[in-house]
Amino acid sequence: MDMSVEKLMSDKIFSIEATKNVRQAANEMADKGTGSLLITQGGGYVGIITEVDIVRKIVGKGINPATVTVTEVMSSPVLSVDVSQSLMEANDLMEQNKIRHVGVTRQGSIVGMLSVRDLLHPVYVE
Repeated sequence: MDMSVEKLMSDKIFSIEATKNVRQAANEMADKGTGSLLITQGGGYVGIITEVDIVRKIVGKGINPATVTVTEVMSSPVLSVDVSQSLMEANDLMEQNKIRHVGVTRQGSIVGMLSVRDLLHPVYVE
């Protein structure tokens, strides 16, 4: 039996406005204890920025994170899975796209997040 994404997803969605810079995003991630933030603009989610994005695209290239907006670094669109999809399907999507975070949707709207780290938690079936 393959469990649905809904069993392990986090319903905490952390986000940052598209006008903010990468340093602000890094600080927000540190404050919230998360590895990703959804980027908001015009009342919706337009992308995602992750710790890996910051390290590879900014820090690794010696760019000052205070001079770059999150939209310049984000991945877009946010890849997602439906709450009813299996954990295996979510894992396959992450592996195929070489990503560690996906949005979780219900009727087309993001209601949570799932990370590779979430997939490492033990699952107990009753």
